[in-house]
Amino acid sequence: MKILNRLMLFFAVCLMGHSYSQDNLTFLKIDEDSTYVLDKDTLILDEFVMQDNSELILTKNNHYIKVKTVRFGKNCRITGVGDKGRNGYNGRSAHSPQGICRNGFHGLDGDNGSNGSDGKNLMIIANTGIFQDTLSVNLNGGDGGYGGNGGAGSSGSKNTAHCKSHGGNGGKGGRGGNGGNGGNLTIFIFSMEKMKLLSLIHLSNRGGYRGLGGEGGKRGYRGIGPSESISLNGITGSPGKDGSNGISGKPMFYSISSEP
Repeated sequence: MKILNRLMLFFAVCLMGHSYSQDNLTFLKIDEDSTYVLDKDTLILDEFVMQDNSELILTKNNHYIKVKTVRFGKNCRITGVGDKGRNGYNGRSAHSPQGICRNGFHGLDGDNGSNGSDGKNLMIIANTGIFQDTLSVNLNGGDGGYGGNGGAGSSGSKNTAHCKSHGGNGGKGGRGGNGGNGGNLTIFIFSMEKMKLLSLIHLSNRGGYRGLGGEGGKRGYRGIGPSESISLNGITGSPGKDGSNGISGKPMFYSISSEP
């Protein structure tokens, strides 16, 4: 029953004589070793066929497929993974000061990483299902983007006996983005027993991994003079703080039902 972990599957066995309306619908076949990008959120079909080594790519947040007969060949895959978050830009390091007794400049903060998007949600309702092999469905959430690193602070310029210069602070690291949540898979195939159908579906819908926070920028050092005994001493800058990590996304819970 490990396949139930992190799933949300609803299965139903139809009563005798159950069927959809007899309207003339459509036919969709994905050829062997081919990929089909589904750019519609709803499909109403007579028959849906995925031949060996074919893949269906989901592009909408929610997809609904209603079909009389669905056929899956060997090594078929349905993919609806959330988009990865954008990594944050690194903060710019400070330029060095010109002239004597000039304080160093502070590094700029790193940009925050953006959040990953949620995995796609898919519902398939069919009268009849024919499986030649296990169907793999990947609805993982997108990973969060990494936070940008903070820029380095620059060191102070040369000191004298009459003046001193301080180092610049490092910029803060950007926050990592949150991972997206896993998507939901809902399947009704009325001609199949639910335990049999369970054994034919391999679903991955984990939450996206959190983005890591950026590193704080290095500190700038105090300016130095020709002699420590006669030069005034400045203060070394502080290193930037590391950015906080994002939060990992969540998988969806599973449930089983003997009725739709």
